[in-house]
Amino acid sequence: MLELFAAKWTSMILHTLHARHDGRARNGVLHRSLPGISKKMLTQTLREMEASGLVTRHVAGTVPPAVEYRLTDLGRRFVEPVELLYAWGRDNADALDRLGPRPTSRRNLEG
Repeated sequence: MLELFAAKWTSMILHTLHARHDGRARNGVLHRSLPGISKKMLTQTLREMEASGLVTRHVAGTVPPAVEYRLTDLGRRFVEPVELLYAWGRDNADALDRLGPRPTSRRNLEG
């Protein structure tokens, strides 16, 4: 379980697909819904999620091809603990705000 969610964006993509897009979204829409993710990282993470069975990739026979990602039944099951963590984070924002900076955090490198 921890290995699956070790990648920063996996839980965020699951949450966004579920909470904002009813379990399905085109690549561009998903990219715009996830501030801070590069197109390369989105593609890489979606490929890993597809290989794990969390999402499926559907290509419409249009020109240019429209690619849509959909949560699988397995993906919907993994959304449950993700949503619990997001809810906990919203309910405990004050505790999260009191956390000191971590030396290994990427946020420290960005500022």
